[in-house]
Amino acid sequence: MIHSALVHWVPADMGGLKTLPPGLRLIALSLFPEDGPRWQDGLWSVVLLFDRPPLEQADRTPTEANVDFAFETAPQDRLHAGARFSIHFGPTKD
Repeated sequence: MIHSALVHWVPADMGGLKTLPPGLRLIALSLFPEDGPRWQDGLWSVVLLFDRPPLEQADRTPTEANVDFAFETAPQDRLHAGARFSIHFGPTKD
């Protein structure tokens, strides 16, 4: 089920991406607070769909997106109104 989301980009000097994604579709790993420090146990792939490529933004203001898990077997109840989670690209997160 697709949900509306607001992506807050982490500055590059704080470990975020050096440049924002250039495309309209992004697949990343998600980590939810309820997983605690179990980093590798709580990862689920999410698909983010943007109306405009984040790279076209003049700054790192929050970007509207539609988000869904990449797999039906993911814990669907975690994506709901007000849910907060981080997205990760290897050693960086946004």
